[in-house]
Amino acid sequence: MHELYTQGWFRNFVLPMGLCALVTGISLVHRFADKGRLLGTARSTALCGTIMACTCAAAVITITLLLPHAADVPPAVAAAAAGGALAPRVRQQQNQQSTPPFVAVITLGIAVLLGHLERRLIHDMYCHCHRLVRDFEDIAQLRMFAFDARAHLRGCAVQTKDKTTIDGLYEDVEALLDEAAKVEADVEARRRQRELQDFPKELHSRTREEAEDCRQALAKAKEACVQMLQFGYRHGKRSGDRDLMRIRQAAMAVEPLTEAPTPHP
Repeated sequence: MHELYTQGWFRNFVLPMGLCALVTGISLVHRFADKGRLLGTARSTALCGTIMACTCAAAVITITLLLPHAADVPPAVAAAAAGGALAPRVRQQQNQQSTPPFVAVITLGIAVLLGHLERRLIHDMYCHCHRLVRDFEDIAQLRMFAFDARAHLRGCAVQTKDKTTIDGLYEDVEALLDEAAKVEADVEARRRQRELQDFPKELHSRTREEAEDCRQALAKAKEACVQMLQFGYRHGKRSGDRDLMRIRQAAMAVEPLTEAPTPHP
């Protein structure tokens, strides 16, 4: 290893690039820890790879152009500093300090990619969680899925505060499901009343407005369920996705139930 380190190409390029890629990866994980999964989809993975490649390229330029004027700075240190520049700096605004010019230059184009990556992570997370609930058209099935998903997320949560957050999000889902069931009951009661009063046959089914009211009420419950699933997506593991898919399939396989109570004439 010592003989390899004495080689100029290894000491000045290969080793710095390896350190830069490693530090960049760690910085990205730290920066987007609560935003989603860096390797969740092919596009987010490609963006991560592009950011790492650009950072390594910036490190090469730095080593080539600047280090001859700062011989006391090892190339590996400069490359690691380039990767570490992507880590979030929490105290930057508090201290009212601007980004150092050196860091600003090498991260100018990377900042745009970081913005794209953040939007991609949020988009991927929402699409993944929305796919789990979008096919539910029955309130009882969605209620069953939400209950079992909440139990799964609580079981996977380590900290008590995470379990409390999941319980709070589930309460929101339950409240909106109850509201959707009430809307369904009111619509069904009006429809039955039209049947009993011998309205024209075309009025025996739901009107367009009534169907839209039911759809919107169910959509609000789905959106609240997505919020609960997103919390699990951010704090859980990829292996948990398979468990949620099994829970979804089990809920979808149950015979649809009518939650709306039968009105009394």
